[in-house]
Amino acid sequence: MNIDHNTYEAVTHLRRRLHQCPEPSGCEKKTMEILKAFLKKHTSMEIIEKTGWFYAVHHEGHPEDSVAFRADMDAIRGEDGGFFHGCGHDGHSAVLAGLGLLLEGETVGKDVYLIFQPSEETGQGAVLCSGLIDEKGIREIYGFHNLPGYPLGKAVLKKGTFACASKGLILSLKGKQSHAAYPEQGINPAWLIGELIVKIPELLHAPHFTGMVLATIVEVKLGSQSFGVSPGEGRISLTLRGEKLEDLIRFEESVVSFTQKQAAERLIEVRISSTEEFPDTVNEADMVNRCGQKLLEQEIPFMEIQEPFRWSEDFGWYLKKTQGMFFGVGAGADCPGLHTKDYEFPDEVIKKALLSMKAFL
Repeated sequence: MNIDHNTYEAVTHLRRRLHQCPEPSGCEKKTMEILKAFLKKHTSMEIIEKTGWFYAVHHEGHPEDSVAFRADMDAIRGEDGGFFHGCGHDGHSAVLAGLGLLLEGETVGKDVYLIFQPSEETGQGAVLCSGLIDEKGIREIYGFHNLPGYPLGKAVLKKGTFACASKGLILSLKGKQSHAAYPEQGINPAWLIGELIVKIPELLHAPHFTGMVLATIVEVKLGSQSFGVSPGEGRISLTLRGEKLEDLIRFEESVVSFTQKQAAERLIEVRISSTEEFPDTVNEADMVNRCGQKLLEQEIPFMEIQEPFRWSEDFGWYLKKTQGMFFGVGAGADCPGLHTKDYEFPDEVIKKALLSMKAFL
């Protein structure tokens, strides 16, 4: 199995066009227009428009044995405040559209759905799109991510957790403002914030965790440079990560419990909120073995890794509805890291990503 030159050139050109119109999560309007125009020009696939996303279907009259592939479309914010494709979603979407080209005129014995998903960076897109799994009775779903630091073009498989669960946890504290000369007349939440920061490493090493758990303090907000004021309000924001979602939930409960207990003793009000929630993206071992065998049969090089990626990927919501697999494709040992200003999806990844996805049909 190989990718002909015309297909590669078409997909490469598409990727570069998408790279020039990066759009934030939930605003991928121009991106979708380019992708739909490409599919209409090069394929006979049915295109179904939904609110904020769309999917395309290769019909063969086998709804009982359907498979889906998913790609994300959104960009990230750069250091200059503008948006750019610093995570490679332009490449993911171009490759998925390229799979449509490979399916044209082919008989694969099943219906194939191509899901073009928005808002992966905020963790909201898969929640929006995953209802299609139930609606169409889709039996398998696949997705991939490019991986800087791994051999260029080599597929990367992982049994169990591929990408960790994560969420943003925000703890807002309200005490009582006072004059800085009489702090005892107020209730300054700084001491509670400090105690929580010191307590977090202990909570992270609880014996009941079954995998990696991590907390990153991303914001501490308390008062201002008003040297005559002891502030009465504060906020601490954490990113929680877990190799397994249940461990993340346990850790969150311990952080919240400690904060609430200490706050009650100090007469501090606590308001808890969360954002950007991602599930754990977990591959079943038998699916990984099966996919590895298909790659072997097609002589596509791959490797298996043992440790999960710490970053998160909302593809896990699909895998909670049906079987499937999330995998990686190496972007090269010298490729700049994801979300860095110098990163751009390497076009050399396109052929091997296409071949890998086609092999899973």
